[in-house]
Amino acid sequence: MDFPSLTNPTILNYRDNLIVNIRNVNYSLYHSELNRYEHSWGPLVYIHPENDLKLKTVNYLCELNSDLNINSYSKIDTSKCDDPNPKWEFHGLEDVRLVVWDDTLYAIGVRRDTTDNGQGRMELSKIIIEEGRAKEVSRLRIPGSLPDEEYCMKNCTPVLDHPYRLLKWTNPTAFMDFDPDGNKDTTVFETGAYKKMPMDFRGGGQVIPYKDGYITIVHETYLFNSEAGKKNATYRHRFVLWDKDFKQIKFSKQFSFLNMRVEFSCGMCEYKGDYIVTFGGGDNAAYILKIPGTYLEQFLSGG
Repeated sequence: MDFPSLTNPTILNYRDNLIVNIRNVNYSLYHSELNRYEHSWGPLVYIHPENDLKLKTVNYLCELNSDLNINSYSKIDTSKCDDPNPKWEFHGLEDVRLVVWDDTLYAIGVRRDTTDNGQGRMELSKIIIEEGRAKEVSRLRIPGSLPDEEYCMKNCTPVLDHPYRLLKWTNPTAFMDFDPDGNKDTTVFETGAYKKMPMDFRGGGQVIPYKDGYITIVHETYLFNSEAGKKNATYRHRFVLWDKDFKQIKFSKQFSFLNMRVEFSCGMCEYKGDYIVTFGGGDNAAYILKIPGTYLEQFLSGG
């Protein structure tokens, strides 16, 4: 691996095999979980090499075996599309989600190194796998809907069975349709589903078919200040369900994977009757969780 930390994996059932993208970053996140040993910069601090304060990401594509262990892996070769002179201090495609649209494998994430002010946009990277090696062969920066003035668009998640559609907001439910050929403007539309909740829901795993509708996993971010007045945060999660028209919406009860303050999930798929969820912990560890379909159904029904 290039860097010290692995985090925020995503997963996909790809031709009846499980593949995972794992984000590899050049920093370590220090977080004072119990607020007892706060750093002079605060309880939530990115630790960099002293001679390089940039936040860099590379991605590794892995194939898993039936026991959910890594069978093979390769760093995604991005040399064909990379700008040799990134314009901002965040480099690389962050928090990738994997999807297959029109029989093509894509990695979708946010990239912030194409402008000098760090404006973030979702990017669509076409990935091919040849002789066990993954390579990016094309890249599309997905514009927002006109007038496209949003500063940092991130955590928009692909709908697996609807090509070139991203879930932009969960509550109210809003989608972003884009044209990979650039012949049409990106459109954003709401389905009308709304239920008042105390917190914003933010993007997580892909939107996947579930029973007669759809399901995804989202996170809620609770931002607060430590006793010293420094930024701190707690992440928690929910499953979100819709009907087939995305008109009716239902939320599970809130949960945590490891009872850590900083957790983030950006992958979910169905595999042989089970549901596989991938998540990161503390920005320095990558995990995979198998949920039997019967247990998920029980959890969603409040059992």
